[in-house]
Amino acid sequence: MKNSVFIAFMTLSLCFISCKEEPKFPLDKKYWDTNDYDNAIREIKYNTKQGEKYPTFDDPETKQLLEKLTDEENFKVILDDKELGIKHKSEVAQEFFNQWKSMNDIYTEIDRTDKYVYEKELVEIQNFGLELQIKYFKLGNDAIIEKSDDPNSQEVKNVVNSNVNSLVDNMMIYLDAINAEKSFSKVGLDLISSGIDKNFTELIQVYPDFDYSRLLEKIDLLLNKTKSENIKQSLLKIKQLIESKANNKN
Repeated sequence: MKNSVFIAFMTLSLCFISCKEEPKFPLDKKYWDTNDYDNAIREIKYNTKQGEKYPTFDDPETKQLLEKLTDEENFKVILDDKELGIKHKSEVAQEFFNQWKSMNDIYTEIDRTDKYVYEKELVEIQNFGLELQIKYFKLGNDAIIEKSDDPNSQEVKNVVNSNVNSLVDNMMIYLDAINAEKSFSKVGLDLISSGIDKNFTELIQVYPDFDYSRLLEKIDLLLNKTKSENIKQSLLKIKQLIESKANNKN
């Protein structure tokens, strides 16, 4: 009888072990691929119960998930790999870009006081997207140059320049947040400032010869509008960097 009870107990224990719920997200995985993003974004978007908050950096239980989703190393490990071909890397960049757009759409909620509910998440997701786009557009331009009979032809230069122009347009949209800076707290504005420092500096380093006159015009307008000293300093640094590159050309 005792043996029967013991066997039944062991069977029940094994059932609990084998039926233990698997983690929703592979948080221990070093780099996430786009399938991991797809699964996580679907879970957040469709399985967050009404009235509950989406995962945030401020929640200890969901912080690691947000850190994974905004970790630029996930795409950089592939897009910076010199052993991989441009075509493959471009396809991966496109997949990450699609996932970024889906992720970005989730965290745009504004409350009744016109404040962003998820400002930290929104800005970090935007910063993730800017870094991704700089690499994405460069891969596209590199592919155009590589496949061209004459990489120095005016036609190729025009296409490449048009693509860079599209990239700069996309990045200028990021600066539109300054027009709505009343919707952000100081924490959010400081994150935007850091994003300007990092991403616009990289943009200018990658494309030092591009005509940034429209960006300079926007910066001048925003310098007169912003009340954030950190954002003002970041805009001034970008303006000075653009002007120094222009002076070096002359």
